[in-house]
Amino acid sequence: MAELSLAYKSRSYSTGSVGRAICNARNHHWVADDAGGEEVGAGELFFAGIAACAVNMVERMAKQDSIALNWMDVSVEAYRDPEKEQGAVTLYDDVRVHFEMWGVDEDEAHNLIELWKSR
Repeated sequence: MAELSLAYKSRSYSTGSVGRAICNARNHHWVADDAGGEEVGAGELFFAGIAACAVNMVERMAKQDSIALNWMDVSVEAYRDPEKEQGAVTLYDDVRVHFEMWGVDEDEAHNLIELWKSR
């Protein structure tokens, strides 16, 4: 097996206020709160990262295959069952990723999504 090289490094650390963390990636810093806090929540950042990854990957794949993708919008929604007792670990009962694409037909869009899902 080849020696692995570091792809990304991010970190978060306590602020002294329970439910608030300072996050860092390269020279960028931001605040992440628990659900209901003043700042963007850690879960929201997690799902925004998935959406951003989807946009970047699909655009790159479309370009590599000379597919005329003009624009796309990806949203991620996470759902919990309000009747379930919530434990110490955050669990989601359903996560939905929605893709909207412009400049491609339905078959091309479907194929790009399936390719993204396979990676």
